[in-house]
Amino acid sequence: MKLQLKSVILAAGAAAMIGVMAPSAKAEKTVTMVYPFPDFLIFTKSCKAMAAAVNKAGAGVIKIDVKAYNSIGMFQQPGAVSKGVVDMVCTPAAFYARALPENEAVSTSNSLPAAVRANGGMKILDDLHQKHMNMKYLGWIDSGPNFRIYMKNPPKFGADGMPDFSGVKMRDNPIYGAFFRAMKATTHSMSSSQVYSALEKGVVNASAWATLGLPGLKWDKFLRHAVEPDFYQTDIGIIMNLKTWKGLSPKAQKILQGTVIAWENSSRAARLTEAAAERKKLIAEGMKFYMAPAGEKYTELAVNSAYARMEGRLGKMGRTLEWAKKLRQAYQK
Repeated sequence: MKLQLKSVILAAGAAAMIGVMAPSAKAEKTVTMVYPFPDFLIFTKSCKAMAAAVNKAGAGVIKIDVKAYNSIGMFQQPGAVSKGVVDMVCTPAAFYARALPENEAVSTSNSLPAAVRANGGMKILDDLHQKHMNMKYLGWIDSGPNFRIYMKNPPKFGADGMPDFSGVKMRDNPIYGAFFRAMKATTHSMSSSQVYSALEKGVVNASAWATLGLPGLKWDKFLRHAVEPDFYQTDIGIIMNLKTWKGLSPKAQKILQGTVIAWENSSRAARLTEAAAERKKLIAEGMKFYMAPAGEKYTELAVNSAYARMEGRLGKMGRTLEWAKKLRQAYQK
C-alpha cells in the first residue's frame, strides 16, 4: 500500500513538473518569412543569412521559418504580410509603393540606414507602415549598391547630354519605371525571372539592374554596354505583420530588431565591396561603360520623377504630402 502511494505521489510530481515545463517549451515563437528573388541572388542569400542570425540569437525565444521561393508571388508578398497570410517579407520598398507611396523615399535615397535611423526618417516610415499597411517596418538591409542601365547596343546621347532611348526596348520595373518614362523610353514590364528569355527573344534589349548581381542572372550574355552615372540605391526592407509583431514577447522583439539593425550595417559594407569587385569583373570581361554628359541632370531626373510619382499617388489617395517632404529631407543627403 505504501509502495502504491509512493508511486502515485511520484506520478503526480512528474505530471506537475511537465505542467511547469510545458509553457517554457512552447515559449519559442515561430514566424514565417518569404522573399521575392531566386535563391542564387545575393539579396536572397542575405535575407536567409539574417534569418539564420535571428534563429541563432533567439534560440528558444523566436525562430524564423523561411518559406520556399515563389511560395507567394513577389508582388503579392507585401499584401500577404499586411493580411497576415505570412508574417514577414524581405523585399524592396518599391514593390509595394502603390499601396504606400512614401516608400519612394527609400528607393531613391543616397543616404544610409544608420543616418535615417538617427534623423528620424525611419521612424516616420515605420509609423506610416503601421497606420496604412498594418505592418511593422523593422529596417533596411543590403543598402549601398546603386542601379544602372545595361544595354545590348551602345547608348546614344542627345544634344542635351541625356541618354536617347528612342528605338530602345527597355525592361520596366516598379523601382525605376517613372524615371524611364520621364526619359520617354519604350518600356515592357516584367519580373526579373522573365528577363533572360525576353532578352533572348528580342522582346527587350535593355534593362536596369543593381550594380550587383548581373552575372548571376546571366543577363550580361546579351547586355554588353552600361550607362553611368549610377542612380538610386538598393534596399531590402524587413517588414512584419503588425499583429504578429505585437504578439512577440519583449525579448523576441529586442532580438529581432537588434539583429536587423546589426544587419543593416554589416550587409551594407559587404554589398559595397561586392559591387566594386563586380564592376571590375565586367570591365575585364569586355563590358563598355559610358558616362552621360549631363550626369547631374540625369540623376536629378531619376529622383524628381520618383517623387512626382509619389506625390501623384498620394494626391489620388487624398493623403497629405507632409510626410513625403519630411522623408525627402531625411533620406537625401
